[in-house]
Amino acid sequence: MTTVAIVCGYDLHSELSEYVRRLVPILEAARPDTIVLSGGRTSRHIDDSEANAMSVALAGHLSHPNVILEESAMTTLDNIVFARSIARSNDVSRYVVICDRVHAPKVTLLAALLLRRNFQVHSVPRRMPLKIVLFEPVSLVAEAFAAVFPFFRSTLRRATMVLKRATGPSPRSAPQGVV
Repeated sequence: MTTVAIVCGYDLHSELSEYVRRLVPILEAARPDTIVLSGGRTSRHIDDSEANAMSVALAGHLSHPNVILEESAMTTLDNIVFARSIARSNDVSRYVVICDRVHAPKVTLLAALLLRRNFQVHSVPRRMPLKIVLFEPVSLVAEAFAAVFPFFRSTLRRATMVLKRATGPSPRSAPQGVV
């Protein structure tokens, strides 16, 4: 049986390295067999994915033999759906999902809807812009709806890219083939 940690990435314009530093103790305690760092290229100004930026920050704090970058996610829903797809090749007995405190209610709901197994959600404190905090309830409803009705996921993804003014996956990203 395997434990998979899913680390949700957020906002390359914030202090991502501090977020990663705070999640290291959670990863150490969880002792996952695989760590999936999830987050796509969500900035039009930075030519890097959230997953890659987290891996660079994580390298200075934690050494793990099986870290996988999922560089296509544009939403929290994508984080969980794409990471679950990667993890399905293993016999997963437990998921540990890590996010920031603002996104924790949404992550908990999405994990319950999508992972439907033994999962734990851990959150870490992180400064978030007020607009994200205020938009989070709307995002929770939209992403939960798309989790239950998968045919809305591509519409949600496109709308998110427009809102974030993102240009899509990093030029280095391998296609995930999951929607």
